[in-house]
Amino acid sequence: MGKVATRRVLLGTLVFACLGHVWAYFAPELWYETFPHIGAPWQTRLGPYNEHLVTDMAALYMALAVVTTAAMRFADSDRFVTTVGAGWLTFCVFHLIYHLQHLSMFTTGERVALLTLLSTQTLVSAALLAPSPRK
Repeated sequence: MGKVATRRVLLGTLVFACLGHVWAYFAPELWYETFPHIGAPWQTRLGPYNEHLVTDMAALYMALAVVTTAAMRFADSDRFVTTVGAGWLTFCVFHLIYHLQHLSMFTTGERVALLTLLSTQTLVSAALLAPSPRK
C-alpha cells in the first residue's frame, strides 16, 4: 500500500479510535448510559457500570490513537505501520469475537450496525499489514 493510501487508512483508524472514546474517559458514566446514542444505549445491556473498566478502555483507545498518529507521521516506515496495524488487528479481532458471542442482547438493526462497524475496523486494521510497493 502506498504512503497516501496508508495515511488514509490510518486516518480512518484514528477517527474510529477517537469517536466516543475520549468522551468515555472524561465522562464515563454518561458514556455508559448513552453510547452509542441517547435512547438506545448498548453498554447497560452488557453488565453493571464500572468506572475503572470504562476509563481503562477509553485510555486504551487513546493510546492506540497516539501510536496511529505517529504511524501517519512515519507512513513510509513499513515496520512501524505494520506494528501499529498488528496492534489494532489484535484488538479488533478479539473485540469482534466478544460481540459475536453476545449478539442476542441486540436488535437485528443493532446487530447489523455493530457487526458492520467491527468487521470494517478489523479489515481496515488488516490492510495496515500490507507492505508498501517497492520503488
